[in-house]
Amino acid sequence: MHLAIDSQELRAVGEAPPPEEEIAGDSPNGGRRRSRLTRPAVVALAVAAVGIGTVVVIAVERGSGQERNGPKPSAAASKAAFSPADCPVPVTNPAAAPPAHSGDAAAFVADVTLPDCVRVGAGKTITKIWRLKNAGTVPWEGYSLRRLDTPQRADQCQTISDVPINDTRPGKMVDIRADITTPRKPGLCYVRFKMVDAAGKVAFPGNRPVNFQVIVEGF
Repeated sequence: MHLAIDSQELRAVGEAPPPEEEIAGDSPNGGRRRSRLTRPAVVALAVAAVGIGTVVVIAVERGSGQERNGPKPSAAASKAAFSPADCPVPVTNPAAAPPAHSGDAAAFVADVTLPDCVRVGAGKTITKIWRLKNAGTVPWEGYSLRRLDTPQRADQCQTISDVPINDTRPGKMVDIRADITTPRKPGLCYVRFKMVDAAGKVAFPGNRPVNFQVIVEGF
């Protein structure tokens, strides 16, 4: 007697089960990974009877509840809050883009207070001051710095969502003040802002965010 069996579903006694089919996908770390499709795992047991040629196939199906390759947390979800060891946090340039208003331009001048990675106490109110220059030909009227990291977590530094910028003529510098309340939990506060115009439109989408990063120490 002869049974027509797919040769890919047969393995000699003692060999590992056949590999599961795989598809390509993105891994949490940005590379490529292989994720397995769900299908029955078949273990083939071949018993050869001399002169008879009989083949016996035993199929074993895994329960879907035991799938070993379920969804994995994303890189963002698995990334814990920044720690003091991460300071200063590396900053990358956004994609190149023109300003919202032709001729508008901004230049960072200095951190007047709270330079990067300065240590501050927990549960305190402190003031961050950035100094910027209106380097273009467009007056800044009604501009502000809008916080990007929202909603604000309880373990992060608290600020108002929009930090006002005094009206600034082209060629002039302006000091921008933000009051910060530090959390009671030690760690690294890394908070970013983008400048927006009076209508709430991002003024410089191709510029890096303005940020502050302070190390909060325990009581």
